[in-house]
Amino acid sequence: MKEVGQAMTEINYQLRLAAKTDYPFCHDLTKQNMLTLFSRHWGGWVDSVFHNDFQAEEATIIQVDGQDVGYFSLKETKTELYLSNMQLSSATQGQGLGSSIMESILANTSKQMRLTTFSDNPAMRLYERLGFEVAERDGETVYMLKR
Repeated sequence: MKEVGQAMTEINYQLRLAAKTDYPFCHDLTKQNMLTLFSRHWGGWVDSVFHNDFQAEEATIIQVDGQDVGYFSLKETKTELYLSNMQLSSATQGQGLGSSIMESILANTSKQMRLTTFSDNPAMRLYERLGFEVAERDGETVYMLKR
C-alpha cells in the first residue's frame, strides 16, 4: 500500500506510525467507543482480547493539532487490506475525519478491502457510503468488502 498522507477535511490531521507506547491510548479509546456495542453483542469488554489483537506495527495514530485523536489498524496481504480497527475520539466524530481517512486509504490501494462491524454500529453508514457491501452476516456481526 502506498503511504497514506495528510489530507484536508474540516479537520486538518496528521498521521504517524504507532509505537508500543501507544497501547494505552488505543486500548482506552477503543473501550470508550465500543463498550456499549461489545456489552450488547459479546457480554462486555475483555482486556485480554484487545491485548492479543492489538499490533502496534499495524496501527497508525491520527493527530489533530499535535494531539492524538484516533487510530486505525490495517493488515495487508498480497490480495487485500483488512481494516481491523478504526477509532476516533468523540470530539472529532461526525466532522468528516473518518471519511477523509477512509477515502485516502482506498485511493492508495488497488487491493480489495474488508472489515468487520456490528449491524448497529453507526460507522456502518460510513462504510456503505464509501461503497462497502455486506459480504456475510453472522448474527449482528457484519463482514463487508469493497472491491
